[in-house]
Amino acid sequence: MRRNPRAELRVGVFVLVSLVVGGSVAFLIGNQRNVFKRKTSFYASFDDVGGLRAGSPVRVAGVTVGTVGSVEFADDGRIRVDFDIVKSAAELIRGTPEQCTPAERDAHNTAREDLAARRRAAAIDGTPVPTDPEPAQCSVVTIGSKGMLGDRLIAISVGSGLPAWDPEQELPVDVGGGLEAMLDEAGDTMHSVGRVAQNLRLATDPFANQQFSDDMSETAHNLAQITGMLANGNGVAQRLMTDSRTADDLSATLHSLRTASTELTGAARGIRAITDEINHGDGSVHEVLYGHDGAEAVTHLGEAATELATLLHDVREGNGMAHELIYGEDGGELMTHLNAASADLASITADVRAGRGTIGGLLTDPSIYEDVKRLVGDLQRNDILRALVRYSIRRDRSRDQPPEVAPEVEEAP
Repeated sequence: MRRNPRAELRVGVFVLVSLVVGGSVAFLIGNQRNVFKRKTSFYASFDDVGGLRAGSPVRVAGVTVGTVGSVEFADDGRIRVDFDIVKSAAELIRGTPEQCTPAERDAHNTAREDLAARRRAAAIDGTPVPTDPEPAQCSVVTIGSKGMLGDRLIAISVGSGLPAWDPEQELPVDVGGGLEAMLDEAGDTMHSVGRVAQNLRLATDPFANQQFSDDMSETAHNLAQITGMLANGNGVAQRLMTDSRTADDLSATLHSLRTASTELTGAARGIRAITDEINHGDGSVHEVLYGHDGAEAVTHLGEAATELATLLHDVREGNGMAHELIYGEDGGELMTHLNAASADLASITADVRAGRGTIGGLLTDPSIYEDVKRLVGDLQRNDILRALVRYSIRRDRSRDQPPEVAPEVEEAP
């Protein structure tokens, strides 16, 4: 049998090309699915996977880094999804079950939003940008879709500020994403748009009434006139908007009113405290108003008022001295004499103040005072005058004492 070199060459070329093409395809597919890289297995549980199946891609921050290994029902009725991720991307999945609870994740999100808001405000105001460290962020697993066709995939967020996730622990999940969620959100949006359109129709229906339109036009015209008067007029409102002095006066008036209100409030508080003390305290006013002594005092005041009224009636209607002094002729004469006596007393006081007379000389002339002082001193040093004074005193005492009565002597029988 003769050998055909051309046929053998063709077979060799075909086999070689087949091997090259097959190796390239195997390499591309293996590279896309990370067949030749070391992987780490994780798992998460969902209530509904929405068509996710084994072989679906797994993405971290939008980069495909693994595939779904299995989708199975767990004993509790939930769906357990196991997936493999290349080791380099597994290091980006961070957090612990204690630090990635829903409450902790909300706190982390709030802290990140607050830091971002402060940085934006600093950039706008030109102030130093806060250098606070980024708040911790947990990795979360969600089910998404690759496009409008609805092919499912696993999406995992990148964690920060926390240790690497333990593959033996279940990853936290977040329900959302996917075509169904987008359609549901679009349906809710359309429903809201429909309600807004209905409200707009209800708001614009009255404009179909010509009378209502005329009223609105007239109202707008009146408002235009009022605003024109405010802008170009000379009234109080115009001055209030354009004259700073009027605005300052109004502010001062309001401040005075506020101060007066504060003082009135303080006065009312003081009056309330006084009334409380009167009602519940143990002072004199409380005793007078509510105590037994107060009742007796009021009774005595009433009796005194009665006596005073009787006395005034007697003075007005009686014939006593008081009535005669107030209403009679003797009262006029007494007032005349009192006026004369007061005039004489004023004259005497004027003479004394002027130094006239003996008393005036004693009060105003120091020489007379010195003479009297010297005379008294001489009398105190004169033994004869002192003996005479003592003799006069003893004589007056013996004259004032009653005479002694001698005892009667009985006669002998």
